Amino acid sequence: MNLICNRVAFSIFGLDIYWYGIIMAFAILLAFVLVLIYCIKKKHGSDFAFELLLATVIPGILFARLFSVLFEEGSSILDYFSFRSGGMSIIGAVIGGAFGVSILCLIRKKNFLDLADIIVPVLILAQGIGRWGNYFNQEVYGQLVTNPAWQKFPLAVFIAEEGAWFQALFFYESIFDILGFILLSYLLLKIKRRGLPTGVYFVYYGVLRTVLESFRADEFILKFNGAPVSQIMSISMVMIGSAILMHVLIEFVKEKKLNKLMQDK
Repeated sequence: MNLICNRVAFSIFGLDIYWYGIIMAFAILLAFVLVLIYCIKKKHGSDFAFELLLATVIPGILFARLFSVLFEEGSSILDYFSFRSGGMSIIGAVIGGAFGVSILCLIRKKNFLDLADIIVPVLILAQGIGRWGNYFNQEVYGQLVTNPAWQKFPLAVFIAEEGAWFQALFFYESIFDILGFILLSYLLLKIKRRGLPTGVYFVYYGVLRTVLESFRADEFILKFNGAPVSQIMSISMVMIGSAILMHVLIEFVKEKKLNKLMQDK
């Protein structure tokens, strides 16, 4: 099956509206609905959902663009405000979102992990949805697929500009992101242990991106002095997530010991 779609959805008064923008807008809208639900369930209130979304989406977008123009070949900081030309980094969005949540925690006197636990399930779902923007833009694909048996979607995607089939990395990540959303939502709403969803997110997504970055076409790999920036940052995410999970485990052991001590008394 050879799927080729126009990246332009429609035009208004001569202004092209891209599928990428529509998909990202839908992802943000869905993110707000889920953050609202999770904030209510976690007793933060519906009003706080607006604050939390603003604290993550705005710096997330700003950092996503900054990360891209700094490390994408052929781009510079002078291209920062050319949003319509493309170039948004998920890793940059994660950094920006973490920065925004940290600031909100300082202002509202909240625990960082409490808020991060609410955000990460929504974030990974938005990432999975957003990857379909890469499909319409015909970007973020993997290595060339030469075996005719594998030249079909979703195993591979046809890139019109190249006139060939390539690994459909955007689809692979989208599926794993959606599975990650289910897992993280379960941890948030059922297990209810502070920091567990955040730690699992960093490890899960860090491993996923580390693996997928190895298959990316070279033109889509962000680099600094030849080093693959996104892969390095993904490995760093695994390390951060592991540290958070270790903290969660230590707190769990302490809690168990305290409960046992109280029972013995």
